Amino acid sequence: MEGDSDGSTIKHIYITRVDKMRVAVPPPAEQLSIVGLVGKIDDRITLLRETNATLESIAQALFKSWFVDFDPVRAKMEGRTPEGMDEATAALFPDGFETSELGEVPRGWALKPFGALLAHSIGGDWGSEQPEEKNTVRVAIIRGTDIPDLQSGRDNRVPIRYTSEKKLSTRQLQDGDIVIEVSGGSKDQPTGRALYVTYDLLKRFDCPVEPASFCRLFRPVDRATGVLLGQHLRFVYDQGKTWEYQNQSTGIANFQTTHFLEKELVAVPSDSVLNVFSETVRALVDRAITSQLDELSQIRDTLLPRLISGQLQLPEVADAH
Repeated sequence: MEGDSDGSTIKHIYITRVDKMRVAVPPPAEQLSIVGLVGKIDDRITLLRETNATLESIAQALFKSWFVDFDPVRAKMEGRTPEGMDEATAALFPDGFETSELGEVPRGWALKPFGALLAHSIGGDWGSEQPEEKNTVRVAIIRGTDIPDLQSGRDNRVPIRYTSEKKLSTRQLQDGDIVIEVSGGSKDQPTGRALYVTYDLLKRFDCPVEPASFCRLFRPVDRATGVLLGQHLRFVYDQGKTWEYQNQSTGIANFQTTHFLEKELVAVPSDSVLNVFSETVRALVDRAITSQLDELSQIRDTLLPRLISGQLQLPEVADAH
C-alpha cells in the first residue's frame, strides 16, 4: 500500500492503481462464516437500538400524557380512574384546572419560564487541537452533530481536544446536565437539539466532557427537574417548536437562548408528581443500553479486518467467547 501512495505530508492513493492492488481474500467458506458472525453482531446492535428507541418513546408518551395533555387530571374531572397508573399515583393528581397569569394549569401546579428552572447556564468551549500553555487538560467536546449519535448509541465521533482548568471548572458536564445546540441547523433542521447527560454517557469517555462552542450547558435546579426539562426539550424539538426560537444571520441559524429561557413555559407539578415522573423516566433513560452498543460496535470493527486478513481464525473467536 505504501508503494502505491504519494504525497509528502498527506498520503493519497492514485485511483488508476487501485485495480492493480492485491487484497487478501479468505476462502469462500471462511467468508460465509465471517459474514455469519458479523451479521449476528449487527442483528444484536439493531435490536439494542430498537430497544432504546422504544424506551425513549415510552418516556415521551408519558411526558405528553402528564404535562401536555394532562390526561390524569382530565380523567379525574370526568370521574374516571386515570389509565395506566395505580391508585396511589392517581391520588397525587388534582381533579381540576385553575387559571394563572400565564395560562390554564392543573390545580396546584405552576407554569414557569424554562430559565427559572436552571441553576447554571453557560456557553460551550472548543479549546485547541494540541496542548498549549493554558490549554493543558484533555477533554471530550460534544457538538450538536454528535447529539443524535450519542442518543442512539451509534459510533462515537466526539472530538478530543485540550482546554484550560478555568474553562473546564464551569463547563464540565455532570449527571443530569443538558447540552443544547444553539448554532448551526439548516433550512430543514432547526437548532435546539438537546442531550440529557447521564453517568452512563459520561463513562463512555476517558476524560472530562464539555459542550462545544456552538452548544450550551443547562444545569437544572435539581435532579427531578432535570428529567422533566430533558423530556420537555425533546418534545418541543420533535414538534418543531424550536423554529420559533431561532434567527438567521450570515447563513447560520442561531438559537435565541435568552428569548427561549424567558418565554418557553414548563408545566411544573407538585413535588410528589414530579418525583414519581422523575423516578419512572430516569429508570427508562438508564436502561438505554448505549454502552453495550459501543462495545459491540468496537468488537465488530476490531474483529472484521483481523478475520479478513487471516490474523484471527473463527475457532479462536469462538474460544474467546
